[in-house]
Amino acid sequence: MRDALKLLTALLLLLVTPAVLAAAPVKPVPAPVPCALNTAHLHAQINGAINEEIRWQATQMSCEGLPRADGGFRLSFSGPYSAGTLTVLFGIPDLTAGQSTHALPVNLTLITSLGPIYGTRGTGKCTLDEVTQSLLPGQTKARTWQIEARGFCLDPARAVGGDDSVLVTTFELIGLLSEEPQT
Repeated sequence: MRDALKLLTALLLLLVTPAVLAAAPVKPVPAPVPCALNTAHLHAQINGAINEEIRWQATQMSCEGLPRADGGFRLSFSGPYSAGTLTVLFGIPDLTAGQSTHALPVNLTLITSLGPIYGTRGTGKCTLDEVTQSLLPGQTKARTWQIEARGFCLDPARAVGGDDSVLVTTFELIGLLSEEPQT
């Protein structure tokens, strides 16, 4: 009798759960906080599981650039795309604050608001062609630079735990890069 009751309960849950989930309110994704740099932008061509031409401006996206724990910097851009919000992270282990350079390897991660996370899983698949940095005036606690960069990927970013992939063929960005002053 007890086993039959457990089986009946399990069957009812299977029948009721989809209806409950369908009736659950969908929480809207909050709009990104506009980037503090009014000239900031991210332009990127994305193909594959996500097919988008991203052309975000400062008022449409959030942006920041902070030191990575293991060296270098991580640039983050978050804005709207056809299926919700997309966050694009550039992990640049060889980037030094304030240094203009070229041909830097970069790790690229894309995070969608509705599902998969895509990553290049290493720095050998994407490259920053050219990087220019200029110190912003009026610095107090942290030093902040405007960073301009353009680059490309030759290999796709693969979905974590899945078979899908996306290829960011080209990208161009202007954003912020901040670090605490060295004492």
